[in-house]
Amino acid sequence: MRIISYFLGIIFTLFAAVQFNDPDVWLWVPAYLLPAAIAFAFPHISLRKNYLVLLAIIYLIAAIALFPPSVTDWISAEEEAKSLGMKLPGIEEARESAGLFICFLAIAFFRIRSKR
Repeated sequence: MRIISYFLGIIFTLFAAVQFNDPDVWLWVPAYLLPAAIAFAFPHISLRKNYLVLLAIIYLIAAIALFPPSVTDWISAEEEAKSLGMKLPGIEEARESAGLFICFLAIAFFRIRSKR
């Protein structure tokens, strides 16, 4: 379990590190560092299940809110964005939505594995 926790902690720390060039760094760095902190702390302290449920719900709602309205539009925009870089706002929102969903999955995993 420690290996999984530390692996997720490193992944989320890297997610936060690549956000430093984002215009809304104040939002995304803490959004990724919170699951990283949970992942690094999980093997050492007992986390309350209620807090993990609340955080998981918040991340899931945020991921759904940022998800693009049409998956086909997202896929076609991804193809178009290959030549433009990441200059289309819908592409960035879709990727941010995916990142938040990964955070949700990790926190839900820690909730399931939590003893307290």
